[in-house]
Amino acid sequence: MKTERPLPGLSILLPLLAFAALTPLAARGDSSAATSSWLPAVHIVGASGVFRTDVQIFNPDPTRYAPVRLYFTPAGADGTTLPGWELSPALSPRESITLEDVVVNYLGFSSGFGLLEVRSGDTTPLIVTSNLYNVSGEKPGTYGQFSPGQPYRKSVGFDESVFGDLYIVGLKNDPVFRTNVALMNPSAAELEAGLQVVDAGGQVWASRAYLVPPFSIRQINDLFEKEFPAAGMPRGGPYRLTVFVNLSNEARVLCYASVIDLRTGDPYLIPGEPTIAP
Repeated sequence: MKTERPLPGLSILLPLLAFAALTPLAARGDSSAATSSWLPAVHIVGASGVFRTDVQIFNPDPTRYAPVRLYFTPAGADGTTLPGWELSPALSPRESITLEDVVVNYLGFSSGFGLLEVRSGDTTPLIVTSNLYNVSGEKPGTYGQFSPGQPYRKSVGFDESVFGDLYIVGLKNDPVFRTNVALMNPSAAELEAGLQVVDAGGQVWASRAYLVPPFSIRQINDLFEKEFPAAGMPRGGPYRLTVFVNLSNEARVLCYASVIDLRTGDPYLIPGEPTIAP
């Protein structure tokens, strides 16, 4: 069922669903459970097969049903007026569901890469995870990358202190690894995100600003070899990224790095983390 996109951080009233007026479980600040979670979603035919995303959603509440809404914005698009999809029926107490190949089977796209929001239709926190993986390659089986749903509360807005920064740590400047970085905008304002590449001693080697439309995602491919080849960064590491909102508006940012071993094609994901969770 298609639905309109609400503003982030606001509860949604569903008058057609008569749920008991019970107090939902509260989401701890150190838990991934949230009423609004953000993650990449993909269905793309690549050189080594089809890359797709399966999403897992769990309702941990022991008494409440949890309505679930999905909002998907293709990379580079403005998601402000794009419709959402409501899962039917709602998740029962303690029920979980897997949405296989979510972009094609649930979101109505034949292919694409973009930003997915999984939103609780009321105030019931959900636990959201996903697996982005390859199928139908030269060899049987799959390989892929776990991607957690990042809670909206972990996003940061404009703040010139360290509490306005997200950090991606442990990156290597090594030609056998490719580091892709994704900037996610979980807000209704255009995001100008700043990104700095910093070495282990705190020296900033490269910096750049990037524009991301509302509710969208921007991927920076091959950070060390293609994005900043002229920076002269020494091989090795560890390097970290500092990501922040560059303009004083209502925009917010979430981020992650995907590091691929070029010898095997094996990727792993590093979410951006705030100094103190808001």
